[in-house]
Amino acid sequence: MDRDPHRSRRFREDLEANLRLVEALAPVHCRDCGGYHLERARRRARGPTPEALDRPEMVRLLRDWLAERPPGQGALALLIAGSGDTNLLATCAEALDSAATAARYTVLDRCQTPLELCAAFAREHRLDVRTLRMDMAAPAGPLAADVIVVHSLLRFLPRGAHLPTMQALRSWLKPDGIVLFSHRLMGHGSDGRDEYGSAEPLRRLLVDAGLRIVTSQEHVEDPALIQGRPPRHRVLMVLRSVR
Repeated sequence: MDRDPHRSRRFREDLEANLRLVEALAPVHCRDCGGYHLERARRRARGPTPEALDRPEMVRLLRDWLAERPPGQGALALLIAGSGDTNLLATCAEALDSAATAARYTVLDRCQTPLELCAAFAREHRLDVRTLRMDMAAPAGPLAADVIVVHSLLRFLPRGAHLPTMQALRSWLKPDGIVLFSHRLMGHGSDGRDEYGSAEPLRRLLVDAGLRIVTSQEHVEDPALIQGRPPRHRVLMVLRSVR
């Protein structure tokens, strides 16, 4: 059952089914994941969990870009660089649901578990999705996309991989394509990750990677809506290649 009242009915995630599938898959595929996918599936299924802070704006930005896309371009190629589970695929499918053109999705992740979740979601909702197992710290391959979605990916990569990873993703962009980039601002995380505490270092990274920042916005959670934890803070950008 999906406890998110804002999720599109057409592309609603089945979080209980996701948990059952992860429980079956994690012992086989998640040996190097530190329990991340299983814990995430349990947390989301047992909820209530807050909606992604910038999810409504991600949907709007994708729809706005699609509305400006010239006709006759053929099927839209959308790539998700690091999936985690079905959340990003469901979000993108909702945003593109009203598109007059077909959409083809490519979902990348280092672990097979989230890829299997996305494959099951694609079968259920009749989406054209291919999944590829790939270490996002060293992405490689002849890929091309109109839209690349990067949501919290850098949190799971060593800092030294951030620039080459973003350069590789930029090289996959089609001439008029965009990167929809979202990242949580956290400073030093409690789990030892070297986090970004402000948007400025991220902006410098993206520019150094050959990306132009078209729009940038920050979203901070309303303190009145939370209890017992710091408000979430996230930066969301639309990027284009400058090379």
